[in-house]
Amino acid sequence: MELGSIMLFVKDMKGVIAFYRDVVGLVPEEDQPFPEHRFFRFNTGACKLCLHSASKPNAGRQKLVFHVESVSAVHQQLKSRGKRLRKLENEDGRAIFDIRDPEGNRIQFSGNY
Repeated sequence: MELGSIMLFVKDMKGVIAFYRDVVGLVPEEDQPFPEHRFFRFNTGACKLCLHSASKPNAGRQKLVFHVESVSAVHQQLKSRGKRLRKLENEDGRAIFDIRDPEGNRIQFSGNY
């Protein structure tokens, strides 16, 4: 068994799509089978990130963790895009930092400095 996707229920689809595409840098899946304002998928490797429109989003009840080669490079890239970030933390020899998407969902980047 393997995890195929993670779904976030969001109210502001346009804003959250733009955040994951333009700020985080995820690539939208080419084949979007449903209207963009209702459902949207991003390729993230073995697991897809799916956004589903909802009148009552469930922000803050989950955390997405992205494993990256260089956490400091991602940190610097997000800072250059105007994001206010905390400094990098060290967790068992790995660099980590968290941010929140426009609806309050927590995102963590983890990997080598």
